[in-house]
This record gives sequence, C-alpha cells and structure tokens, in this order.
Amino acid sequence: MHMLLVARRGQARDRIVAELTRLGAACDVAETPGELLRAARCRRYNGVLFDVPTLVREKQFDKRVLQRLAEIYPSARLKYDPGTDTVFALGADAGPPSRDGLSVFTAACRDFLPRSLRRGERVEANLPAVLWRAPPAGDGGEKTCTVNVSYLGCFLFTTASWEIGQDAWVVFPDVSDVPVRTRVAWHEAWALRRSVPGVGLAFLEMPEVLFTELGQLGCEADEMDIACPGKAL
Repeated sequence: MHMLLVARRGQARDRIVAELTRLGAACDVAETPGELLRAARCRRYNGVLFDVPTLVREKQFDKRVLQRLAEIYPSARLKYDPGTDTVFALGADAGPPSRDGLSVFTAACRDFLPRSLRRGERVEANLPAVLWRAPPAGDGGEKTCTVNVSYLGCFLFTTASWEIGQDAWVVFPDVSDVPVRTRVAWHEAWALRRSVPGVGLAFLEMPEVLFTELGQLGCEADEMDIACPGKAL
C-alpha cells in the first residue's frame, strides 16, 4: 500500500511518516505543487494525505488541484499535536475525529485500487524544432521535428545519445523563437529495435503562444497538466 503525503519538512512530517510506516503504509512526500503533480502522475497511490498547516502556510498550492485529488483518491487532512505527540486525521475516509483516524484511513485505503492521474493524450504532429543541450546561444543546436506532442511534452526525432533526467531546450521556430526548457523522460536509441529513435521530453515551462498552438493541433488540457502557460516548475 502506497500513500502520497503533502507536507513541508519538519517534526510533523517526520511523525506522520513514522505513523504510516507503523501502520504498514509506504509513503512518498511532496512539499511543492510541482512535486505533488509529478508524483501523482508517475506512481499509483491508494490514498492522499494533506498536512493542514502546510496548506495554510504554502499559498502556491492550487485549491482546484487539491480538490481534484480528493475526488480521485481516498483522502484525509492531518494535524500533528506535539503536546500529545498525536497525529489526528480528519475527513470522511478517516471516520469520526479521534486518535485512531489515521489507522481508520489506512484500513479504508487497503480496499482502494491504486491509480495514477491520467496523462495528457498525445497528438501526432511534425513541428520543426531545434534541440539544444544547453540554453541556446547563437547558431547551433540539432535541427529536427516532433513526432507527437501533448501539453505535457513531446517526442523529438534524433539519433543522438541522451540520458533520462537530462535537461534540454527546444525552439519551435514556426511557433516562437523563445526556448522551452524541458527534461528527458524517455530515450529511444537508434537501431536498438525497429522504432523511431528520439527523445521524449517533459515540458518544464510553456510560453502562451506554444500553449495556443498545441490547442490548435488538437491537444486537450485540464487543470492537472504539469506544464501550464506562463508557469514553470
């Protein structure tokens, strides 16, 4: 059983993680909106837990996103009381308010089929692109094109060697001359098998003009997309 916990660093988070471990639940922790969305998209979870003081103090969390998560997963709001060294869990899935709320919640999550968030659908499109390993400066870069695109990223044709997790920059010249910062999420090596070689790139930021172009190509977005216009991770 695996939980996703939204909590900033500190004693409260340490105690919550310790309690989850005692109850037999593994846990991933997110303390920023970017970490939260990346985790929810990349792994399947039985439930989501929100540390109330974190949500109160960290204003960058989008309430729509938190509500969407609470609709998809069993969820509970947590508050740690240092005076009694107790983690209180509140919410419909945690039962009536009590010291046993977290235990009740984890028991309920055992019957929930683990799931991850739906990823953006890819659209086949051949946008001219220039791929860089560093922020563009002057002429250079590898001239290529996309094989498919979505609001979350794109797949570019290339026979060059790339490492997963490596940063990359892409310019789409017939859309905008503004470089888009990305990260390699997948690499298909040339001649490894009979498939198109290239790199799958996750957008870390997105200019408004590119967001509009992707929409015109048929990409669909919602408030859970990682790359949003005008925002960067």
